[in-house]
Amino acid sequence: MCPAVAQQKQALGTARQAQSDLGSESPQDCWPHQPVLLQEVLGIFQDHEMQVYVDGTLGAGGHAASILQAHPEMQRLVGIDADPSALKIASQRIHLDPEQCNLSLVEANFEDLERVLAERVSEHSLVGRVDGMLLDLGVSSMQLDQAERGFSFQADGPLDMRMGPGALQSAEDIVNTWPEGQLFRIFRDYGEERYARSIAARIASIRMNQPLRTTQDVVAAIGRPGKPSKAKGKGLKQIHPATRVFQALRIAVNDELGVLERALPAAIRCLAPRGRLAVISFHSLEDRIVKQAFRLAAGTASQEPDPSLPFEMQLLEQQQPKPSVKILTKRPMTAGEAENNQNPRSRSAKLRAIQKL
Repeated sequence: MCPAVAQQKQALGTARQAQSDLGSESPQDCWPHQPVLLQEVLGIFQDHEMQVYVDGTLGAGGHAASILQAHPEMQRLVGIDADPSALKIASQRIHLDPEQCNLSLVEANFEDLERVLAERVSEHSLVGRVDGMLLDLGVSSMQLDQAERGFSFQADGPLDMRMGPGALQSAEDIVNTWPEGQLFRIFRDYGEERYARSIAARIASIRMNQPLRTTQDVVAAIGRPGKPSKAKGKGLKQIHPATRVFQALRIAVNDELGVLERALPAAIRCLAPRGRLAVISFHSLEDRIVKQAFRLAAGTASQEPDPSLPFEMQLLEQQQPKPSVKILTKRPMTAGEAENNQNPRSRSAKLRAIQKL
């Protein structure tokens, strides 16, 4: 038994008892949060030997637990997450699987993964030695269900939305202090909200008399600025007017797009030759950045800069560095009908993957 497992042996009792009480259910069935595109992720790493695996956005550990189970040759698993409560759950969930590898759980943002792998998990740097890595972007259903985190408009809670203690400001700070024009821009650019201007104006007007403190304060301020957006796909419900605004606020609070832009080149540098990186995104802004970063690394980016991308990435597009990866997914992989019906969150998920040359 490896030392990391032995140190947490006592914490396993509750989780194992829960599994026993559920009879023959699989480890994934014992937990409320189900990982999206699990079979597709397993397929990316199938027939690919992984002695060192890194989950840069560990969450509740659903993907990591299944990948560990599928790869008995694994010697080291590193899980990184900014949310300490998620790490606590993952430490139990992952240990339901075979105890054959060294486990390191690190509280950090995935943009710091290169530093973490260089300094915090091994006597020797793991940069350039990672055989497989996954980044699952966005908010987990587990976090959405916690009203006190403020991620969901479906329950009343404080306007927080911080993924971890490292975030400098909360959603409450943003809606009450940012200029109306800046609110308009994040609602338009991060939320792709067609009524961004009128929503920003309404929030600015309301806060002059009373600050917005809770998620329901924002929902009330949004009201119904126009016709509800329709979700894509047959039989899908209309999108609530607050959906895009809450997405925009969460992205702004956690600098999600900036973190992603910085993390992807670092993740590629951490891969060993033939190492694989898989990324799951949940909205078009993320997917566009992932797609372009992969194309840049593969040397297949367009010579014409994409004006929708950040300026730094537009400059990189024109430099066309020497190819360092090959793209494994010509088009993003998406969930099938069965998974969409079982887990509605998977409808917007897209999986892209590359392999280091």
